[in-house]
Amino acid sequence: MEMTVIENVVGRVAVLRGGRYSIEVDVLTSSGFGRFAAPVDENPSLYVAEAHRAVSEVDEIIGPELIGFDASDQELIDSYLWEIDGTENLSHIGANTALAVSIAVAKAAASVKKMPLYSYIGGTFTTELPVPMLLLAGDSDFDYYILVRDIMEITDVVDGAVKVMESAGSVNIEELSRATERAGEELGLEVSLGIAQKNPMDMEKLLGLVEDNNITYVKPVGGEELFLELIAGTHGVFIDGENLFREKGILDRRYYNALSIKPINLGTLTDLFNLVNDVKSERIVPILAEARYESSDEALPHIAVGLRCPAIILGRDSVSKLNELNRIAEDLGERGRIITFES
Repeated sequence: MEMTVIENVVGRVAVLRGGRYSIEVDVLTSSGFGRFAAPVDENPSLYVAEAHRAVSEVDEIIGPELIGFDASDQELIDSYLWEIDGTENLSHIGANTALAVSIAVAKAAASVKKMPLYSYIGGTFTTELPVPMLLLAGDSDFDYYILVRDIMEITDVVDGAVKVMESAGSVNIEELSRATERAGEELGLEVSLGIAQKNPMDMEKLLGLVEDNNITYVKPVGGEELFLELIAGTHGVFIDGENLFREKGILDRRYYNALSIKPINLGTLTDLFNLVNDVKSERIVPILAEARYESSDEALPHIAVGLRCPAIILGRDSVSKLNELNRIAEDLGERGRIITFES
């Protein structure tokens, strides 16, 4: 029997940061093991009862169906998850359940081959590390991110974040912008600010804020016209189209030049792989992003490296993922290089 043939699939309730619950899945083969706890993004109603329902689904329906499948047949298993679900948006089994099974399968196959997950996903020539963008803080208008575009080591972005928060008198766009400039001078790095809009804003006001502050990343809220004007009115700034893509399905370089992608919004590893490739074919920069409620699972950096995403959005407190990114950098050694993160 192939060592990658699935022998058992086990679900359990996982606790996420923020006091939310989700599902964790174990996939076992004769000599391989994979585990993944799915995050939750927009659904704060996913309390423990929902998580238990997902566990029952895995233990009673999905798991028994997958026994005998080869864990290295990722696309086949992922398409079968859609078939088991039977809806257009995974509303039956849930995207978190599909993602937990899918990534646990990939981890199990990688462990049989004694390969790190990033190499299993991306192949032998995977040597590029994403630039981490850290979520610093937020106020009523924006969430704020720290960007260090010319990092030499993963830890540079942590140093940048610490310096910014130490020197910022308060959390607002002007104060944080000044703090990024001071941090950049102190560290000898190119430190800048990223903003994600929480509420719609007048176009001229938004453009003025981008021009007057040290901002190189904007995630806007608004319609197509806003995106077109922002792209036309800025230079060297990442305009993140996540809201336009999620609401209107628009994937077009004319509207934005970057797209943050949360795996939980897609369902399976194959769906994520396909979207990242579609994004790259449009010459848009794919940015892998954490969900709002995450576990301490270390898979996300591996997926970002394996799919060659130039950047990854993490919370400042996501130490397990930052440390894993650092380990991947160490594992790659001199072969590893940080992807040029340009808009």
